[in-house]
Amino acid sequence: MVTEHRRSLSKSRHRGAFALFAVLTVLTAVFSGAGPAQATTDCAGHRSLNLPAHQDDDLLFMNPDIQKDMDAGRCVLTVFFTGGDAGRDTSYWQGREAGSHAAYAQMAGVPDQWERRTETINGQALVFDELAGRPDIALIFLRLPDGGRGTGFPATGNESLQQLWTGAIPTIHSLDGATSFTKTSLNNTLVTIMHNYQPDVIRTLDYVGQYGDTDHSDHHTSAYFSLAAHKQYFSGPHQVFANMAYPSQNQSVNLSLSVEDRDRKLATFMAYAVHDDYVCQTTEACLAGNYAPWFSRRYSTASETGGRQNATMVGTITASSQNTSTNQQAAKAADDVVSGSPTDSTKEWATTGGKAGSWIHVAWPTQHTIDTLVLYDRPNVNDQVTGGTIYFSDGAPVSVTALPNNGSAMVVKFAPHRVSSLRFTINTVSSTTANVGLAEMQAYTANVATQAFVSVSSESTGSQQLGVKAVDGYASGTPAAPTREWATVGGKTGSWLKLDWKSPRTMTRVVLYDRPNTNDQITGATLTFDNGDTVAVPALTNNGAATTVTFPEHTTSSLVLTVTSVSTTTANVGLAEIQVEP
Repeated sequence: MVTEHRRSLSKSRHRGAFALFAVLTVLTAVFSGAGPAQATTDCAGHRSLNLPAHQDDDLLFMNPDIQKDMDAGRCVLTVFFTGGDAGRDTSYWQGREAGSHAAYAQMAGVPDQWERRTETINGQALVFDELAGRPDIALIFLRLPDGGRGTGFPATGNESLQQLWTGAIPTIHSLDGATSFTKTSLNNTLVTIMHNYQPDVIRTLDYVGQYGDTDHSDHHTSAYFSLAAHKQYFSGPHQVFANMAYPSQNQSVNLSLSVEDRDRKLATFMAYAVHDDYVCQTTEACLAGNYAPWFSRRYSTASETGGRQNATMVGTITASSQNTSTNQQAAKAADDVVSGSPTDSTKEWATTGGKAGSWIHVAWPTQHTIDTLVLYDRPNVNDQVTGGTIYFSDGAPVSVTALPNNGSAMVVKFAPHRVSSLRFTINTVSSTTANVGLAEMQAYTANVATQAFVSVSSESTGSQQLGVKAVDGYASGTPAAPTREWATVGGKTGSWLKLDWKSPRTMTRVVLYDRPNTNDQITGATLTFDNGDTVAVPALTNNGAATTVTFPEHTTSSLVLTVTSVSTTTANVGLAEIQVEP
């Protein structure tokens, strides 16, 4: 049963109206409120966001993970990109939505009763359904047309997500005619959902695979959009998982399901299947037919950590050796793509005959405080790092044990090191290793500024010198990289930048980088915490080098930098970067 009412979720992102960022959105409030007995009473740090293309992708390719989330009392939001219409009529795609309702109610163990409302997110009126018996579980239906093989269907004007992503069409229209998206507006809608909902786990489909393989074009495109939005979601630490879809049927069985677990997963799918005449309709048919492989397999093609600044992305990468002839250079270990052979060998670093003693090095022009290194081995089964050491420019080394041999993440945490470089040296390798290397290396900073909402007194939008550029990880600006800095529009004394966090952050140091041109200079400023305490800031170095301000430990939900004096030559005051550290 679905009942309808209407309310707005919209929230201004205008950076001048910074007071709005301290207000929890309606969606966050819905998922933070007390639910029934089996649901967690506080969703903070316990939110999962699932981003499938069609109404059965989550059940076939993401489960049993979603089921386990519900069992653990986590809050769950699933956003379906398409209506999965396959070019058929309205009753078919509406039936698929009813199937999702039935499946999620089945997983939650409550009646199939939902409250429907329209939520306005990033200016788009979206269908938002909340499970009555578990209000911490909800579904959003974007209702975009199924793209089939990427060329769409005549019934929906041959529109497809793939064509939107590649630029073949400028706009895509929802099946119900209520919304339309450009590539940019769809991306911004997803980013808004992430920032408002604050998930710590994001699941999507395969963003490593490419069009033309054996997977559905909508699977890849929804994953490409999800990955792009994840890269702009800075408000909290989170993990994103890319799940293999159709091609997983060719992989080995990797779910050790008991009969009880298998029957539960099947029961969930069968609750959906009643509403979709394209899929198997009995448990016997599902276990004997084309759908059978997906009930015993669940594969991730990639996994990334987000919500924190990955400093390797702004460093210079060198290595003991690299295979340039196969496009497996050292820089591919910092290309923001966790992949490698056999999926895509051009996305990994491979040495040329390197084994024990091989190394990879990252250097930065300015210092970063690093507290986590995430290492991904080359995903082929032969080449494996079985031991290594992290060396810092400032202190004691850290030992690393064997990396997982399937290319998944090895997370190494350590006491913060403020460094200008680090090196990972490979000490031991497997007996089958021919060319050791890495799929990816991520060095995460203790800088919590990247997790904040940024608002400013003014910003130069035409030149892309926005407030958020002060927390983009690049301590650079005019003349070398003007789009990497924040610049006001005629701002001088009285200009300000504010950082707002969803929850309090503890800090003892702020590192400020002035705009590196010789004219615009902050010669005095004040830092203000949410309890009213202030710290004086001296004149910033006028060449863009770091100015470090230390103070007694403060735990605060906001921090405001207010400019109190500028040089006589200043025309547009601003910052190249601000770092806030424990």
